[in-house]
Amino acid sequence: MRNRSRSTVAVAAVTIAAGAGLAGLAGPAHAAQTTIPVACNNGEQLTVRVNTNHSSDHGGWGVGQVVVGGTGHLVPTEISGSLVDNTVHQTLFTFDQVKGGGNANHNQPTVTCMASQTGVLGDFLGPRDTPPPGTMVTDSVTFNITVTAVRHS
Repeated sequence: MRNRSRSTVAVAAVTIAAGAGLAGLAGPAHAAQTTIPVACNNGEQLTVRVNTNHSSDHGGWGVGQVVVGGTGHLVPTEISGSLVDNTVHQTLFTFDQVKGGGNANHNQPTVTCMASQTGVLGDFLGPRDTPPPGTMVTDSVTFNITVTAVRHS
């Protein structure tokens, strides 16, 4: 996946769909960051700043900083998503990761946030990746991500 989808995944994992937006700022100050708008199940529309590089063994579990629509941060506990090829009406992949075997932050209230990004398949492929059979790099695709997170103000 190219940076766009990695950013989205990182954001999601970091709390994109999580409790109030996405996730992110758990890394060093020099880490590359991006902002992602998310819609949460409590009616909040947030923009969350997250790291775009989650290369650690626990990548994606960084905290997202709410920068628009409120204050505080989101601590992700579950991240799921999919990439759907709109041209051929096919789901290309799905994923679901639960932090701590489902026991992370289990005593705290959570919020679920979602984000989507539409582009062409080529935007989501790495430099050496080839499109899945039956698809083309010019196909319209949508990347959807859902993050469940604990919101801290």
